[in-house]
Amino acid sequence: MFKKIIKNTTILSTGTLFSRLLGFIRDVLIAKFFGTGVLLEAFIVAFRLPNLFRGLLGEGFSDSVAVPLLADYSKDKSKLFIIGNHLLLVFSVILFLFTISGIICSKYLVMAIAPGFLTQPEKFHLAVFFTKITFFYLFLMGLTANLQSLLYSLKKFLIPAFSPSLLNLSFIIGILFFVSSFKNYVLIISVLMAGVLQFLLHFFYIRRKGFRLKFDFKNAFRDKVVKKMFKLFLPRIWSAAVYNLNVFVDTILSSLTHIVGEGALAAIYYSNRLIQLPLALIGISISRVATVDLAKFSCEGNWDDFKKLFVFSMQNIFFFTIPITFIFLFLPDGLLDVLFKRGEFNQYSLEITSSALFFYSFGLLFFCMIKVLVHTFYSLKDTITPARTSFFSLLINIILSSLFMFPLGIGGIALGSSLASVFNFFFLYKLLVNKIGKIDWQDTFGEVFKIVVISLLLGVISRSLWENLVFSKYVKIFIVLLTDFAIFLIGAVGFKLKQINYIKKMVKGKI
Repeated sequence: MFKKIIKNTTILSTGTLFSRLLGFIRDVLIAKFFGTGVLLEAFIVAFRLPNLFRGLLGEGFSDSVAVPLLADYSKDKSKLFIIGNHLLLVFSVILFLFTISGIICSKYLVMAIAPGFLTQPEKFHLAVFFTKITFFYLFLMGLTANLQSLLYSLKKFLIPAFSPSLLNLSFIIGILFFVSSFKNYVLIISVLMAGVLQFLLHFFYIRRKGFRLKFDFKNAFRDKVVKKMFKLFLPRIWSAAVYNLNVFVDTILSSLTHIVGEGALAAIYYSNRLIQLPLALIGISISRVATVDLAKFSCEGNWDDFKKLFVFSMQNIFFFTIPITFIFLFLPDGLLDVLFKRGEFNQYSLEITSSALFFYSFGLLFFCMIKVLVHTFYSLKDTITPARTSFFSLLINIILSSLFMFPLGIGGIALGSSLASVFNFFFLYKLLVNKIGKIDWQDTFGEVFKIVVISLLLGVISRSLWENLVFSKYVKIFIVLLTDFAIFLIGAVGFKLKQINYIKKMVKGKI
């Protein structure tokens, strides 16, 4: 069981890593040409809005109800493709209506999530214009997410893993070749082109697997499985909305420049780029791969394997996320200096972004663990529980971020989000135990203690090397990260951490 999980997680993680590496190249270019200025902040706000609905109608729907239900038909491909065709047709209608509504209401949406822009007319009008364009991207990515759910159900992870790279490639090509001619519009054009390319890639790949699109709208809206998906999805709408509202809390408060300072929205964006790397590479990849088998065990009533897989997924989260957390905590300025400090991204940009990254790092482990917990509830066909806990987490985020932003500026907003995630994790875990019974963690906590000891050593050494080495910043970061990798590897082998054995087997080709 674990061999397939590790193999599929590796595929998703490799694709995610490739995409994120391209994403860093993209962000280096964005930082150089746009810094933390007006144009970038207008684009960030515009991109937030379609991502809310994408989280609801795209990946949110796919992860929470589509994949767990479609997985039940994975052995009957013809039936699976009939349901998939109906699902795609129904969603095309829903997404079309959302897109048109979003374009019409774009002005009011920007007013709602970035009230601070109202005092800066240029930034406000740019954000409204960009928002109208990005809603077309929502339409394309919503359809793409439905195609991805079919591929996940067939345990085909390669294309979904690598397709996000197209977004970053589109940005890179757009900025490198067209920024001088279309600086005000190159970001928004790149987004739209990426949406087209991602949809076409998934559509033609699924066609090769035998899928055929048939415009049978009458039966599509009568399909019992599709209806069941939407019935289960109703609580998920609130859950996904609350998750994105947490993001919007950061956006709304960051737009209040008279409190948190100029460029705060851009600082949130850049710091989130680093936080999103381990979250996507580890948290999302592990949870998405595990969902299919968790749903299978749940359907069979095989709770022993269900709990073992849950614990195994969490153990992987601990192993990979804790070391990264300590590096972020001890070296936020160093990482950001190497990645972004050039051109328009100046010393001030570095300072405010470092503050945001430092305080977001306290929540990184919990962000990743929550992904596994939420997908575990989805595999149980329970979308209500994550919705409830997300609501209370949102309230905590609003209260804490509003309080901490006065003494800590943009760092206070990040800290509020991190502390809210801690609450959300423990609340979700308690409710999971109530639902499925006691979970045997075996030697997990002993392993975690060892990982923390190694990671603390990594953090201290990283800071010491960064401050005392006299080389250029690029040579210094190379030495720091190479040393960190060597220390963690030696420590993991010395402490005989279980994940090292799995890695050894992968290297030898046994997985």
